[in-house]
Amino acid sequence: MKEFWQLTPEIESKATLLLVEDDQADVFLVKRALTKHGGNIHLATARDGAEALEMLRGKQIERPFVILSDLNMPGMSGYEFLDEIRADEALRDSIIFVISSSNLAEDVNLAYQHFASGYIVKDMDPAKMTRSMQLLFDFCEIIRLPS
Repeated sequence: MKEFWQLTPEIESKATLLLVEDDQADVFLVKRALTKHGGNIHLATARDGAEALEMLRGKQIERPFVILSDLNMPGMSGYEFLDEIRADEALRDSIIFVISSSNLAEDVNLAYQHFASGYIVKDMDPAKMTRSMQLLFDFCEIIRLPS
């Protein structure tokens, strides 16, 4: 009798989470949540979209990676950052989650129109924000990412 499935060996890959955020308080919150999570995720930070692009194009961030980007940043906005990534043949398959304090439908829809992979609302309720970050960290560890 043939087996219809078999277990495959677990693939050990340490994902990098590139946080693109100009607010140092938000950077601290993500770092703290990641420390509590533990796991196998490396955190890299960029202050804006231009710095993040420089890091990605300069191969300072190795695959696999997931990007978590704020929308409202000085200089290059999160929307412009999404557009730059999607126009770059070497980076267009990047997984990019947007994080924003806005819960407005037009902002959410606009992020998806710019091909965001997901939209996370910065919640003032610590429990909800912790849950959002835990889901993101679990995603980084469980989902097979482009290499």
